[in-house]
Amino acid sequence: MNAFGETLKKWRKQRAMSQLDLSLNADVSTKHLSFLETGRSQPSREMVLHLAHVLDIPLADRNTLLAQSGYAAAYSQRALQHEDMQPVRQALAMLLENQNPYPAMVLDWDWNILMVNQAQQNLAMAVHRLQPDFLDSNNLMELMFHPKGYRPFIRNWQPVAQHLYSRLLTERRRFTDRQSDLLSRLHAIPDFPSHWAVTDTQHQQPMLTVELAIADQSLSLFSTLTSFGTPIDITLQELTIEQYFPSDERTRRFFEQLSAAHPTPRSS
Repeated sequence: MNAFGETLKKWRKQRAMSQLDLSLNADVSTKHLSFLETGRSQPSREMVLHLAHVLDIPLADRNTLLAQSGYAAAYSQRALQHEDMQPVRQALAMLLENQNPYPAMVLDWDWNILMVNQAQQNLAMAVHRLQPDFLDSNNLMELMFHPKGYRPFIRNWQPVAQHLYSRLLTERRRFTDRQSDLLSRLHAIPDFPSHWAVTDTQHQQPMLTVELAIADQSLSLFSTLTSFGTPIDITLQELTIEQYFPSDERTRRFFEQLSAAHPTPRSS
């Protein structure tokens, strides 16, 4: 079995598909698929991309499959600050600004915070004033789990943290080729509950809310996740926009008042 065949087989099994399942979905004979996995047949460039599409393989891993088959990469990976990404930055800035007076942020695949709106900055400043030795990190997972981050301010921290950790483990199982030391950093945090391998917490509400206690304010927020629908760039595919919304009237008033006290600076 060659490198391409091994990688293809890994993704097929990860998607819980038999050779017959994949052959039917891809309209490829089982015999040919078997030959591709064992290395007895060499895939065309079009076949590599077709199978990758059927298996919903991330763009970066599609490039890996192409390289293993002797073909050039099909997908670019530009930094967010690259000049070609200016329309993307503008779109992200518009989404963030339109979310005011409620928090929103842009995350990469490793949970690093790349952009935030004014409401998120206001919230962070309010927390920092209450905890002067706030953790110096731009990683949302670290900030949520660390005792010097947001953790002391989240009243329902355990179910929230358990949900986030389960989500992180699911991502790591799905994207096994991504190199990151985030799990190791989290496990090094004092009192980190590493036994939370999975979560089956039962919730009475239709969504999990984050209950914050900031000074004498009790706040309740839920979030939505947005991604770009038809990316052909790896960086773009790996971006996530997380937007927070008030779960009650008290929280809505808090953020509206906070926005009035710290309005968004006007662009020159």
